[in-house]
Amino acid sequence: MADIKPKLSFDFRKFDVRKIEYFLAVMDHRNISGAAEALRISQPTLSRQIHALEQQFKASLFIRNGRGVIPTEAGKRLQLGLRGLEHQLRAIKNDVAAAADEPSGEVAIGIPPSPRVLMALPIINKFCKEYPQITIRISEETSGDLRDLAARGEVDLAITNSGEPVHGLATDKLVMEPMLLVGPRGSVLSLDNSIPIERLAEYPLILTTKPNSLRRMVELKLGNQGLKPRLRVEANTLPLMTDLVAQGLGYTVLPASGVLSLVRSGQLSASPIAGLNITWTVARPSNRSLSLPAQLMIGVIFQVVHDLVESGAWPSAEIMRDCREALRKRLQAVAAERKLSENPGSAS
Repeated sequence: MADIKPKLSFDFRKFDVRKIEYFLAVMDHRNISGAAEALRISQPTLSRQIHALEQQFKASLFIRNGRGVIPTEAGKRLQLGLRGLEHQLRAIKNDVAAAADEPSGEVAIGIPPSPRVLMALPIINKFCKEYPQITIRISEETSGDLRDLAARGEVDLAITNSGEPVHGLATDKLVMEPMLLVGPRGSVLSLDNSIPIERLAEYPLILTTKPNSLRRMVELKLGNQGLKPRLRVEANTLPLMTDLVAQGLGYTVLPASGVLSLVRSGQLSASPIAGLNITWTVARPSNRSLSLPAQLMIGVIFQVVHDLVESGAWPSAEIMRDCREALRKRLQAVAAERKLSENPGSAS
């Protein structure tokens, strides 16, 4: 029998928000007993709650079998909706907590593997020092996956590259950096000498699997020259790709931020690829306003990116106009708050 789509026309005032936690726990564990143990409630209690949820939505959410449960199509759709609702409830809690003198609550951000190498630690370090009562939840995924998480509201902010579609998202451009051809130590590659894009076709390449925006970038640029990449290995993690390159099994194409430390330490070599750059953006859901913790986090991101480039820690990178303008406004607001605190009568 075909799955029934969840009917969302019931009275949400009667909806017990605990059922969100119960339902998502069963989805995560695929097992009633395991979910009940994690939730620290009895298995019969959890089963009754799930049955009540199915009655409320007038849809079968799970198929029971001897090994556990399998979500129906209705259950999968409900999961997508409730993940976003769970995060919105958390954002409301954060906003209420932020009304106190010292900001508190939680902010969820996502960073792809390449910029994570350079950006994550200084962002988290600065944010924790400035806002010690706010908890950070950080995810490392590909730009495409983070785009989807942000669009569904499962993260407040996501660092993505501008090659990703932005449906359902608002974005600000942060920084543009060169793409590098990365090879083993001792190769002829050098950060001081760029290579033309057509030379990529001469090297055995280690690239990410499809679909991936970096892979598409390489194939598109070579295709414009009537060429194709010489694919040797497909790999989906940055550390594995650089390990394979270090062992002399091929070359790869990566953003400078992802491999600068390895190149500087002599473990790898690299050359900029002429005319091949990547622009990093910070994305957020376009259908709702940011919580206070998320607003504070985006300000820290702008500041850290600016400082990394201006200090020379991110060489050859260019700060984008969106980032400069946002940072200018942030600094003006801070200066205005400081002036008001020093001269409280000036506002009257």
